[in-house]
Parts: sequence; structure tokens; C-alpha cells
Amino acid sequence: MKLGPSLNFLSITLGSLLSHASGFTIQSLGLKTSQAVSENRLTSTLFQSFNDDQPSFTLSASDMKRLQDLRQRKCTMPILILGEPILPNQSMVLASGGDRKLARLIEYVLQEADHDEIGIIGINPHTQSPLNIGVTASISKDNVSNAILHGTSIHVTGKRRFEIEEQPYLDESGCFFMADVEITEDREEIMSSEQQSEAEKLSKRLPGLVKKWCELVYRKGLKNEVKNVMSSIGPMPSNIRHRAIWVGSLVNPLPSLKLCLEIRPAMLACKNNYERIHLAVLSLQSSIDYLSNAKKSGS
Repeated sequence: MKLGPSLNFLSITLGSLLSHASGFTIQSLGLKTSQAVSENRLTSTLFQSFNDDQPSFTLSASDMKRLQDLRQRKCTMPILILGEPILPNQSMVLASGGDRKLARLIEYVLQEADHDEIGIIGINPHTQSPLNIGVTASISKDNVSNAILHGTSIHVTGKRRFEIEEQPYLDESGCFFMADVEITEDREEIMSSEQQSEAEKLSKRLPGLVKKWCELVYRKGLKNEVKNVMSSIGPMPSNIRHRAIWVGSLVNPLPSLKLCLEIRPAMLACKNNYERIHLAVLSLQSSIDYLSNAKKSGS
């Protein structure tokens, strides 16, 4: 895809958003994060048990609620590393192809784990290292199938966003990674009143941009493909966060239509709704510019 001005700006924005989203490298014993030591120290300080010899302090009711919320958001789950990430409500089928590792992960969740969720992370397209952010997906007997040719397969749908907190480690079977994660789906986010106002304005632009984008994609002969994508992700939500993520699923569907730069890792890395909706608008506008230029050149 040739980069015009808007695509160049989108590319720069993606790099900026992802600058803090990957700190892992795959090694023989797992993944390593440069932030693990400091984050672990902070978590230990928050949750340690103080004895009588240590100075005491009083937490306010709001502080206690935040700590309780933080505890509830933390859990340990199996991690799958894929070539590309998925967003909440995006679906894909994973097949083992005879490889025992996926079958063992599914077996673990169905028979041994205390919950039915796994974490799915992708690769940072800028660094080619695993992301430390992703989405959960549920595994149950209803979405697992077995076939002689393709082995075990599972239909997964992205659910809750999460961040990996500490260095993942291999399960005893050596088939998959386990990681301590924080669920970030309902985590409190900081946004100024100016950003909130701007986010609402940008959100109102999306229906018109989506309509224009669809018209251009239809002219490219991809009407059925786009209709299938929209059937999968449903109608555009009104909630700003959900609306921005919906756009990410539209312009970066599975399988890819190759009409927009990959924005899903950056969408997962966004810290608030202003960043998300800004990225959604920018991705649509850059794809519209690309399609318009392609139409003019007759390609």
C-alpha cells in the first residue's frame, strides 16, 4: 500500500501508540518484559500484609474500592501468541493441524483451569515482538471440534481486553504459556474535559465516514466481503469505546481485505476513548484517501 499524507500520519500515530505496548521477546523458557520487575514490585507493595512493626496508614473508602477492583481484575490464564491480534467481538477459527500443543491447551482449560478464558495476543508489526496486550476468549465444549484431517479446532471470539503484567512462563506440559494479567476492560481511564468533548465530536463523524468508505469498497468489487464483515460484527454501537473498536474490526477484518494499515494492536494499546476514536477516524480517512486515489489512477 503506497503511503499518501494521511497514511503517513496514520503510520506515525500507530508507531506512537505501540511504543509502550510490547516489551517481550520470545526465549526458550518464555517471554520477558522490561517492565516486569517494577510492576511486580508495585503489585507486591499494594497487596502485602503489614505487621505491627511496620508503619500503619489509613486508606480512604475510594482507595479501598480501587484496590478491591484491582484485585478482582487480576488473574492467571493461558496465553496464545498469534501472528495477528483480534479485537473484542472479532471471531476466528484456530486449528491444530495435528499439533498437540493447541489440543493440550484446550484440554487444560476444559478439565483443569478454574475459569474458561484464555488470553490471545498478537505481534507488534513495528518490532515483530509479542504484544503485552490482548483480548480474552472463552473455551467450552460448544466451540471445540475435532476432525481427522485438521485435528482439534476452536472457534474463538474476542471478549475482554487485558495487559500482561509479569514474565509469562511455560506450562508444565511445555505446550503453552501462562501469564499473570490484569483485565483492563472496565478499568478507570483518565481523560480531560477537552478530550471528552473532542471524542464526542469525532464519534459523530464516524457514520458518514463509514458510509463513504463502504461506497468506495463496493466499487472495488468487495461488496459481499464487507457485508459479511458487517454481519459478523453487527451494527455500529453508540458507545464511543465500542464504536471505535467496531471500526477497527471493520477496516481490519478476518481475513484481511488489505484496504487499511493494521490498526488493531494500536487500538488495544489506546489508553482512553479519545485515543481510540481519534485512531478510528484517522484509519477510516486514510483508507478513504487510499481508495479514492486508487480509483482516480484506475487501479
